[in-house]
Amino acid sequence: MSSPTELREGLAELAEPVIPTEGFEALIFRRARRLRARRRFAGATAVAVCLAVVVATFRLVAVGPAPQLAAVPPDGPFLGWSAAGDVDAGLLREATEVWDRGGPHTAVRPLVAAHDRELHSVVVLQGYDERNAARLAFFTSDTTAADALRLRADRPAPDPVRTQVVSLISSRLKGPAGRAGQSFWDTYAIAVAMPGVTLVQMSTTTLDDEYRQGPETATGRFVVKALPDATAETTTVRGFVKPAKLFAQWRRVFAVPGDGGASGDAQGVRGQVVRRSDQQIVVAVRAVRPGQLAVVAEGLVGRVASVDEARGEATIDLVTSPAFTMAAWTNISNVPGTVRGTGGKLLMTGVPAGEKMEINVTNRVVVADPSQENGIGAVTIGRATVAKPADADTVELTPTANLAGLREVSIMTPPAVG
Repeated sequence: MSSPTELREGLAELAEPVIPTEGFEALIFRRARRLRARRRFAGATAVAVCLAVVVATFRLVAVGPAPQLAAVPPDGPFLGWSAAGDVDAGLLREATEVWDRGGPHTAVRPLVAAHDRELHSVVVLQGYDERNAARLAFFTSDTTAADALRLRADRPAPDPVRTQVVSLISSRLKGPAGRAGQSFWDTYAIAVAMPGVTLVQMSTTTLDDEYRQGPETATGRFVVKALPDATAETTTVRGFVKPAKLFAQWRRVFAVPGDGGASGDAQGVRGQVVRRSDQQIVVAVRAVRPGQLAVVAEGLVGRVASVDEARGEATIDLVTSPAFTMAAWTNISNVPGTVRGTGGKLLMTGVPAGEKMEINVTNRVVVADPSQENGIGAVTIGRATVAKPADADTVELTPTANLAGLREVSIMTPPAVG
């Protein structure tokens, strides 16, 4: 049996072949660093690939800039749009004949000539009048006269380069020409948008429910919608397109005010705000009179106090001015009262007592437009800031119009005679 000394010597001889040579540790460390570098590169590559996949996926679902509609070249002074919907040749002939009763028209072309569930028939035409002026005309059925077409509006043709939608908002679209409907629901809006638009929305600020549909379902370029109590000045028209990509969302491409009303409707005369004080604004505008209302889409701004015809300016008392007072009522619940300014606030006073005379926070309060008949075209003046206590006859309102940021207003004027 070997002694411990002999065993140690034998083991030492066996270990000699595996003793590291000088620099061996450095070689191992260099190899380890190279392996780690390769792994980092592979990891970075994988991250880059994943990021590229995510970006591609977001592009696929249209997360990116909104699509732009292609501009449609003008047809001379006219909108170069194709007609929306199925053009009914019989309606087109009838509308042209009705239009020609006021003088011959040439180069007539349709934007719409279709049957409709609400108004029965709608036609929108472009053409030159007998003075060679480019015009745009709207026709709808007279439901009291076997659906005969009636001319509802005849306007100068809009700018063929900038216009994206044309519209008409009125309560005078179902009966004899110029006669307003008597029902709360008799106001309708018509809109036809440029090619490429697949959804049109119309909303009004005269009601607590803004009647804003979608955007879930395509409406097409041509839309007719009931908008109770609306006017062009309180209506916004929006157009959307849906990109042809998987899971893409509707994208808004325009939001513009309504174009105008029918013959017999009040007309909004636009003017720029040139000066202002705490309680008044001065607007550059002509052909207006004291007592007429100044509005924006969100609601009532004030009332014309005086007119300087030489300077072409009108001074308007804001709704918060102590000089402003007017009869009003709550939308939906129809609680009456009087709105007046205090110099900084807007109050509704004289509210009758009774359990049905409640005014809750955010209730909409409206006033009648004296330029309209039969209470048509009510304008929102404010919303209740707080709920009215049961034993109170006064409640504070918050004006719906941004009185501090006014740049342009529309002054509501009566319809032109004839």
